[in-house]
Amino acid sequence: MKRSRPSSCRPIFWWLGALAAGSLCAGANVDHFADNGYGNVLSTLQHPAGEHYQGVTYVAYQGPHEDPYVAAYVHATGTWIGPVQAGINTMGKSPDQIDKGELDNHGKPALIVDRQGYIHLVFGSHGGEAKYGPNPLGEFFMGTKGKMTHVVSQKPGDISAWRTLDNIPPFGTYNQWIKLANGDLYLFYRHGGHRSDWVYQKSVDDGRTFSAPVSVLKHKVSAASPTVDDSWYAWFDQGKGDTITASYVYHPCANPKHNAQRQDTYYMVMDCRDGSWRNVQGQSLAAPVTKEDADRLARIEVTGKDRPSHGTTHVDAEGRPQLCFPFAQKVRYYRWDGKAWQKPVEVAAGMGHVNDGDFVVDSPTTTRMILGLGNPGRDEVGWWKTTDGGRTWAKDAVLISSADQSFQTSAMIRNAHPDAQMLLAGVNPALGHLYRPMYLVGEHGPLGRPAASYLGERLEQIKSLPPPNTAKAEAKRKKKAGLGDDEP
Repeated sequence: MKRSRPSSCRPIFWWLGALAAGSLCAGANVDHFADNGYGNVLSTLQHPAGEHYQGVTYVAYQGPHEDPYVAAYVHATGTWIGPVQAGINTMGKSPDQIDKGELDNHGKPALIVDRQGYIHLVFGSHGGEAKYGPNPLGEFFMGTKGKMTHVVSQKPGDISAWRTLDNIPPFGTYNQWIKLANGDLYLFYRHGGHRSDWVYQKSVDDGRTFSAPVSVLKHKVSAASPTVDDSWYAWFDQGKGDTITASYVYHPCANPKHNAQRQDTYYMVMDCRDGSWRNVQGQSLAAPVTKEDADRLARIEVTGKDRPSHGTTHVDAEGRPQLCFPFAQKVRYYRWDGKAWQKPVEVAAGMGHVNDGDFVVDSPTTTRMILGLGNPGRDEVGWWKTTDGGRTWAKDAVLISSADQSFQTSAMIRNAHPDAQMLLAGVNPALGHLYRPMYLVGEHGPLGRPAASYLGERLEQIKSLPPPNTAKAEAKRKKKAGLGDDEP
């Protein structure tokens, strides 16, 4: 079903002045900036979800129909622009569903601002569909769907109008942007379903054209068993200078079916000057990296029965990596001290359900991490800090808390302003729909605005939908056996 932008969400740019004056739907201030996040709105995997650029923080998230939405916060005036719909995710269903099992949730947008100030989003795919042609670097597996889509703002710094650039393959999942100091853009993603290579494409002209995909992590039938395929979950970020770091976990994908297994943690780094990869000790890794070479040269820890998920990685001023990997309801921190990997440490141990998060490296031994904590009767997102290289952690300021909702977290905002460091979505299971309030939090808590709704007629449209199929959802949950909603 072909969809166009709903009239209730079309950008009306008289609002630039109206918002600056705080006159749009004037009402009491609220701590969220939008109420139209939808489904599993955010993940640290699709990143960055926002960037601070020339005094404005731009953020992107999954909105109604799983379409990408963008909003902008002007720090000098303390005002919001948007949110506006920036494109169409072909995986969305109309009307918006109330059964979370009907959502794919893999098409969330990642955002970057190029050196000219144009805003880019990539979104909309869970491996891509076979109708778009053969996938040379991956497989169509478990109903891959959607089309990876690249849109760019029509004017620098202006989120009111967007155009599509047909310059990337349709077969992506887990889209991740990196921008080097010289302005070169790298787009990393998995090139299809589970049994696909992780790749990158490079642009030296602000995203107008890209090189062909270059494979980084190799998918193949496992040497250990013909019924397992070597697969991966990976997270890429800028390292020191002209380098890009990669942290990842191994996924032994059962063949012909699928499983939820994840194991072992890995790290390596790319020299962008020649595209070569090396491990933390400087030994070369031939790309695309196989399971055998990863185990031999890049593995940090054999995790055994503990199941890690994709993590986040940053480096200190010397280029030494620090990593954070979620393990079920825990988060484990790793640090390279220049000679060896320190013993991993559980952050916020004994504090209840610890959700995914991200961190900032202030010095080789001082690191601050934003984590979500879930406990009966109170969920919160706040800082944890170490000053001894991660050996011990202390709780610091709480950024937001709630008695009736939990919070989904993004990765850190790129080039973050102190007042706007992470994007959050609130999840209240008591509500009869899947719309979420959106928050941008920083040193002084959430950046709110006068109360307004951006849902239009949507709450009315979903009233005719049948209730969620709880039996089907429970069967799906058991089948996925601990797999997160964002990782089917």
